[in-house]
Amino acid sequence: MLEYQKQDCSLTIAEGLECYYNSFPKSKEVFKDNPQSGTLLRDHDCTHVIFGLDISLEHEAVLDSWVLWGCSFKWKYLLGYNKLPELKELNKRLFKELGVIGFIKLYWKVGAIKRKVIYRTFKMQKKWPFKVPEQYLSMKISDLRKMHGIKILLQEEMNYEPTKWSGSINN
Repeated sequence: MLEYQKQDCSLTIAEGLECYYNSFPKSKEVFKDNPQSGTLLRDHDCTHVIFGLDISLEHEAVLDSWVLWGCSFKWKYLLGYNKLPELKELNKRLFKELGVIGFIKLYWKVGAIKRKVIYRTFKMQKKWPFKVPEQYLSMKISDLRKMHGIKILLQEEMNYEPTKWSGSINN
């Protein structure tokens, strides 16, 4: 378990991001912001940190529910994420390898987890801002979770068989 995956984590969001980036295996590329993306990649990565999720496909699928139901965002900004060249290429590789059936299986597998997430978003005091305010980066994750009423999923609630693909964490 990574430090930011503990509900009462005392790291700041910036420190949590470093922990998240350091969790990438050496063989995996960390996509960083550039002039085209602005802070979009960082903002996405902050959602992994605040909701306590890693870089696996299953956690990405679960994150969709946290973002759609538990975040405030502008659709244009959010949809810009999938327009980034590095994400287009990654999605192309994923679809080529897993196919539509593989994605259906992935989302089916985490369906119960996604329902738990949606339920928890209704208990939040306020939505997490997908476009992260700069001052949040120096704030403690535990304080931000309290402020927003975010109760992350425990490891035992994330019960699934990991999807095997060439980009898996273990490869």
